[in-house]
Amino acid sequence: PGEVVGLGGLLGAGRSETAKAIAGALRVDSGEVVVAGVPLRTGSVSAAIRAGISLLPEDRKAEGIVPTLSVRENIALAALPRLSRAGIVSDRRVDRIVETFMKRLRIKAAGPGQLVGELSGGNQQKVLLARWLAMSPRVLLLDEPTRGVDVGAKAEVQMLIDELAVDGLAVLLISSDLEEIVEGCDRVVVLRDGAVQGELHGTEVSEEAIMSMIARPVEVPR
Repeated sequence: PGEVVGLGGLLGAGRSETAKAIAGALRVDSGEVVVAGVPLRTGSVSAAIRAGISLLPEDRKAEGIVPTLSVRENIALAALPRLSRAGIVSDRRVDRIVETFMKRLRIKAAGPGQLVGELSGGNQQKVLLARWLAMSPRVLLLDEPTRGVDVGAKAEVQMLIDELAVDGLAVLLISSDLEEIVEGCDRVVVLRDGAVQGELHGTEVSEEAIMSMIARPVEVPR
């Protein structure tokens, strides 16, 4: 809780696959996922969500937003089961949650009824963040959260990540932007070919150290 962990590595190193495995979207060959001391059934998205794990996917258009639905509908999508009683969804509760997160994340839209596909890339990303924050997660997995957004929106998303960590959320940040990793993370785990190549803590974290670890030859057991 309160820590931002960066997942470093070149394209194809297994960063997105690792995040999806933690979130239950991919089955694991070995190992386990543990949240607050409780092992989870791997390969189950519903088990991960119940444990408080939320994933913001790398491709927000293909795996995230539903462009033909409104901002309101996109934000409320994941939380609908929690907002319903006897199968009936409370519009008042939905409106309250949507209003709260539109303000908190400073989502720029004509209103909650505007189609999310009409928003800028940065605001679409904020809508996705709002969807998962509405679930009150313990662990937030962010895969390239600032890709394809303008400079202003990027700074806002980075600031929001810091605020979430201060509030006690555990955050895993995947980014191809090494500067973003260095500036935003307390610790960095470097992957290579789907395996952990090494780990950097605190003042050890720098662009040079990450690149050096990525380039370091893999030791082959004799």
